[in-house]
Order: sequence, then structure tokens, then C-alpha cells
Amino acid sequence: MRLDISLPSILTLMAVWAAVEQAARELGLTITLRTTLAQYPGSTHWHFKQGRTRGIVEATYWPQQHRLWLSIKPRAVSEHTLELAERLRAEIERNLLPKV
Repeated sequence: MRLDISLPSILTLMAVWAAVEQAARELGLTITLRTTLAQYPGSTHWHFKQGRTRGIVEATYWPQQHRLWLSIKPRAVSEHTLELAERLRAEIERNLLPKV
């Protein structure tokens, strides 16, 4: 399952990293992995977990295509993980808004 995240037209890599990681902290998620994915060259990919639960939600930012999305592995999809992913998406989008 994939949830796309709306991105402002101009962003730096660091702004996206900060928005994603701040949102995770605000929701009490632990980042268990930050890496790249071979199929998305130059991407940043995160794994998040909540408490003792194994990886629940993943995020991928692919700057070359100006795309950011959350994903949940099919075996992990549940009402709880869907709600968590929606909350994480909303928090990331809020963090990406320009500060006034």
C-alpha cells in the first residue's frame, strides 16, 4: 500500500529529511533504518516502528522525481497501521509548509 505526500514545488533534501524525521518523533516513532533504494537512485528510504512492534511504516523520498510516499507492507496492513500512516502523512505535510 502506498500513500503519496504532497510536496511544495521547491524543497531541499535537508528540508524533506527534517520534515519526515520530525514528524516521526512527534508521533513517537523510532527510525530503525535510513538508506537508499536501488530502484530509486538517489532516494532516501526510512523504516519506522512504534514501540516493540516490528517495522510498521516506510517512507521514501526520490528527489530526482520530486516524490515522497509512505508504504506499508501487505502483511502489516491493519486499521492501526493505516491510521498511523495517515497521521504521519498529515504531520509531514504540515512540517513541509512554509513557516510564517
